Amino acid sequence: MSDLTLVARGGRWMLVDDDDAELGAFSSQAEALQAAGDFARVDFEPRHVLIQDPGGDWDEEFVEPPELH
Repeated sequence: MSDLTLVARGGRWMLVDDDDAELGAFSSQAEALQAAGDFARVDFEPRHVLIQDPGGDWDEEFVEPPELH
């Protein structure tokens, strides 16, 4: 099972957790993946993100937490 899911819905990209709670809506897939990285910063663990595009196809991304400065 993945940690997060990204779904194209109504022209927006919705970031959703395993409990189906919406974590945010973004105007692009890149913005949503960046937010997934920010979410990974909470416990410094990488996240697997399932991505459903507008056509219904599925893909998966592995998102590392951002580096601390």
